[in-house]
Amino acid sequence: MQCIGLTGGIAAGKSEVGKILVSQGIPVLDTDKVAHEVMEPGTTVYEQVVREFGEEILETSGEINRSKLGRLVFSDPASLLRLNAIVHPEVGRRWRAWVRDQKIQAKGPLVVVAIPLLFECGLEKEFDGVLCVWAPEELMKTRLYNRGLDDKQAKLRIQSQWPVDQKAQHSTWILKNDRDLNHLHAQVKDWLRRFNL
Repeated sequence: MQCIGLTGGIAAGKSEVGKILVSQGIPVLDTDKVAHEVMEPGTTVYEQVVREFGEEILETSGEINRSKLGRLVFSDPASLLRLNAIVHPEVGRRWRAWVRDQKIQAKGPLVVVAIPLLFECGLEKEFDGVLCVWAPEELMKTRLYNRGLDDKQAKLRIQSQWPVDQKAQHSTWILKNDRDLNHLHAQVKDWLRRFNL
């Protein structure tokens, strides 16, 4: 069984590629979703994040307001480093445990872990290959605007990661998500043929 890292720029289409892979029967773990889980109320990570960034990041329900936290950390690189230092170790423990479980079950030739900051965290050597979803920066900005971010917030989030071209250069395979979904589907299916899937 091969374990593939899935990465790419913010709003490049990693989640969409993940959905396509799942629809083709490939187990995919989205570490963004894992990060949400580890910050739920009652967890150690939640308590550390609230202690570090204050109760003003909380909803009245007690949950972390991810938009408020995002605005705070993406406008201050030191805050983003502090948040990552709290969240990443637990997310790492969980995805590695998931991969171990998948290998024990050995249901197929391929598992995929989606990690937005795969290269930034130096994780590429933990995978048998890296699949990068690429899109032009202007298109990524437009997608972020559609998610409700203003121009400043969109730029800050893009700048907080390696440039997508740099990620693509370091990857084993590249999917170009600069057209429609049919084009992306076709590329994913073509990529899966490399594994006789």
